[in-house]
Amino acid sequence: MNHLLNIDPETLLARIEHLEDHRRFIQNMLELALSLGDFQENINKGYGPEHILQEAEKRIGHLIPLDAKVLYLVDEHHSDFKLTICGEPKLKGFVENEVEHMIEKGLFAWAVREKRGVFITSRDHTRKFILHVIATYSRIRGMFVGLLPCENHKIPDTSLTLLSIILLNTANALESLEFYSLLRNQNLILEKKVEERTEALARSEKQLQQVLKIQAIGTLAGGIAHDFNNILFPIVGYTELTMDEVPQGSVARKNLEEILKAAHRAKDLVQQILTFSRQSGQEREPIRVQYVIKEALKLLRATIPSTIEIEHHLDESCGAISGDATQIHQVIMNLCTNAYQAMQEAGGKLKIVLTEVDITYADTIERVGLKPGRHLRLTVKDEGCGMEPAVMDRIFEPYYTTKAHGKGTGLGLAVIHGIVKNHGGDIIVDSTLGTGSTFHVFLPVIDEIGVQTKTTTFSTAPGGSERILLVDDEEQIIDMEQQILEHLGYKVTTSTDGQKALEVFTRHPDEFDLVITDMTMPHMTGDRLARKLLDIKPEIPIILCTGFNEAITEEKALSMGIQKFVMKPVVKNELASTIRAVLDVP
Repeated sequence: MNHLLNIDPETLLARIEHLEDHRRFIQNMLELALSLGDFQENINKGYGPEHILQEAEKRIGHLIPLDAKVLYLVDEHHSDFKLTICGEPKLKGFVENEVEHMIEKGLFAWAVREKRGVFITSRDHTRKFILHVIATYSRIRGMFVGLLPCENHKIPDTSLTLLSIILLNTANALESLEFYSLLRNQNLILEKKVEERTEALARSEKQLQQVLKIQAIGTLAGGIAHDFNNILFPIVGYTELTMDEVPQGSVARKNLEEILKAAHRAKDLVQQILTFSRQSGQEREPIRVQYVIKEALKLLRATIPSTIEIEHHLDESCGAISGDATQIHQVIMNLCTNAYQAMQEAGGKLKIVLTEVDITYADTIERVGLKPGRHLRLTVKDEGCGMEPAVMDRIFEPYYTTKAHGKGTGLGLAVIHGIVKNHGGDIIVDSTLGTGSTFHVFLPVIDEIGVQTKTTTFSTAPGGSERILLVDDEEQIIDMEQQILEHLGYKVTTSTDGQKALEVFTRHPDEFDLVITDMTMPHMTGDRLARKLLDIKPEIPIILCTGFNEAITEEKALSMGIQKFVMKPVVKNELASTIRAVLDVP
């Protein structure tokens, strides 16, 4: 203590000021360190750039005593300086005018080159400013302007250095906030895309389950149809053979005619089942769907009551499809009839629209089985009662119906689904209970229209004298077919085994003018037999008969060199006409 008393007052004052400067320096360094944490907290909490500038303004106030502290941000869209914070509102106008003067005189550019605080005198030379750019190493983020007190205190170099560090941290924090916001936005976009994709996959999975279920039912139905056709074939054949032996007008003849009618109804039912299972084997030709719709509308207008308004918009420039006109007509009539029945009580508008659309890859992700390319879109919309989601999930299942007993078979939409899928298309339904339903049918467009195939028809069963090799593993069917063919005048050699039939043909290929073979047989299938026969005698005409088989289609059979592909059961006139069509080819 005595030692301190011996120090002269000036030396003691200088010592106190020195200690005070060090205290402030240490305090400012602590403030600077704390500022980094405050900036990061602003970023983590998602605050805007104004909060970061507020933190910077507070730190600068602890560092340098200024009459006013003003911070500008660079506008994102115009690159202009935008006043964000003014530490002394009553001096705001004065500082803004001075800043405009600084920028006009190029003093801001000088500050950019200096990369630290520069001192600038006001226009009237009465006040001084410190101008400092807020910038990272890559980009200018803003500008700081401090109005020095009137007594014009000198700012220590250490304070200027700390000011530069604070403003560099400010610029880095603003840049980090921008990247953080961008990352957060991208994350939200990614989360939304993941959510949308997950929903799309869920819808696709649901569609796939429905498709697989319908395919499984279709396969089962097709197998049943095959067996049923083999039962129907001899019933139809033997009935026709017996009718030829019974006098016209007799009771027995009338009874046989009723049996034949019932067999034909059963045949039509099997054909519906095969259509549902997409194994109908119908011939395809180029079709302008707009013409088919017009024909269907004539029938609809005559049968639908006037309480139902029909509105249609058909794009005449739509391309053609490859298909069966009768089946497409069936699709239109069934959808329109269902729409009418949904509006039967309250009335409403039935709207039919045909346009051509381009199916993209993104569309195929949403719809299982739909392929990219040009498609016709047939829309049938009603204002009826609509459907619940549980009903919509099952409407394409066979024998599922919401109609009263006796009002519907439940096969209509199942058959429509099969027809559309068999044509390489898709069918979509949108419905809300109480507001109506909309069906969209998509059918692929073909690029060129070829020449329509014409078939020869006969009013009566034509006969002949050619030699036929008849192959079928069902003895009942082969006996019946042999009687029909021999009754028509043909010479028939039969076989119930494909391998044995091949041996017979191999020994005497020139003794046969035609081969008629079943498809599904043990030991050797009909298509394999046909290949071997054509290897022996390439010009031999072959007719392939089948009740149902997933391994062969009409297109595949014709590409092998088989002349005709016939679905069982075949009536006598149809069989006779088919034989003549094959044998009489020039």
